[in-house]
This record gives sequence, structure tokens and C-alpha cells, in this order.
Amino acid sequence: MAAILASPVVAWSQAEKTQVEQKEHGRPALVSTADLAEYEQLSEERQKLIRIAIEVAKNSPWLPYKYGGSTPEDGGFDCSGAMFFVMGKFGLEPPRTSAAQFLWLQKHERLHTVPESATELSDPSLKELKPGDLLFWSGTYEPTDGRAVNITHVAMYLGTEKTDGRAIMINATDGRSYRGKQANGYGVYDFRLPRKTSRSKFVGYGTPPGISASKAEAEKTQDPEAGSAPSSEDQK
Repeated sequence: MAAILASPVVAWSQAEKTQVEQKEHGRPALVSTADLAEYEQLSEERQKLIRIAIEVAKNSPWLPYKYGGSTPEDGGFDCSGAMFFVMGKFGLEPPRTSAAQFLWLQKHERLHTVPESATELSDPSLKELKPGDLLFWSGTYEPTDGRAVNITHVAMYLGTEKTDGRAIMINATDGRSYRGKQANGYGVYDFRLPRKTSRSKFVGYGTPPGISASKAEAEKTQDPEAGSAPSSEDQK
């Protein structure tokens, strides 16, 4: 089970506050890959992506939520900045914003949409969800930048914990919780779908382009001759 790390309260300047006054929360939880039930069964590239996502949090000072932040040197991340940084360290070239990352998956036919009626992770629309996939929400705030789609939050699914099967994700946020404790910044949080009455909606998920969508696809990429028919030369 992940440990909640104690840390001093962040002192937010007025410029760093949104129009709605933010509560100050503690440092997010962390996990190791050994805590994740599905990790050993994943393809090497998915393992690497998840390992990078976790190491960014473990190897950095507390990275609070900071609008516009996309590197640890910025002193914090916003949600899409965190995913941009993690995927960049893997070697991918994602767009910068959550809306653009959503459209990136859609363009490459990697996006799985989830209906608003889905309120449990057992919903059939989530059957293709895999650790390392990006998760997208709308309605977490009111965007004013003229984005093409109303996507306002992005995270990465880590899978479930060995201890009790709890679904978790890693992202930069302020106020989401892990095991009932709210936190601020880049770290591990519970992954659950919004209630029907919630203003925010879970929109969909998918594998980042550049990562094989399945383990079989990854193995085929690593060994393009695997599964191919023998040539005439081989049969002599």
C-alpha cells in the first residue's frame, strides 16, 4: 500500500490561486512498481512508461500543482504538463495541453470513449483500459482558451494495487484524494469515475501513440519475424 508522505503546507501566492479559493493540501502519496498488481505482465515499454512516471515523483522535491508548469524546474506541474514531461522522458512527442493530447489519441485511433452513464470501473466501456493509458475528463473547470474540445484534465492509469485491488492513477492536481486523504501536486491518487451529479465527466482513455496498444503488438514490434510464415529458403 502507498505511504502518505508528510510535508509542510505550500504557501500559495495570490497569482497562483484560481478564482475559486483553493484549499491547501498535503503532499501526494507515492507507490512503487512492486505495489502494482498488473505491472509484471505488461510489455517492457509500458513498464518503462509507468516506471518513469513514478520516478519523476520519487526523485523530485514535492511538485505542487502549478498552472503552466511542465518541468520540475518550474516548481510544479499542471495536469497536462506532468503528462507532457513524463512522455517526453520516455521519448514520445506529445502535444502540450490536455485537449491536444486527447485529440492526439483520437487522430491515431487510440481513443476509447466512455458514456456519461458509466459510474463504475466495471462498466463495459472500460474493458480495454490498461496501465500506462491516459485518462481524460471534461468539466473540471471552465476553459477560456478556445480549445477545440472541452477536455480539462488528464492523468495516467497505473493499474490496481496488490493489497486490495484499488485502482490508482498518477497526475498533477489539487484536491483529489488517495484513500480518503486529499493532496496537492504530482503523485498518486484514486482512480474512480465521477458521480452522475458531478459537474466533471470522465470522457475516455487510450494508449499514447508510440506505445504498443497491446503486449502482443509490442512483442511483434520487437521481433517483426515472429509469427511469420517460413520462407522458401527456410523450407529447403
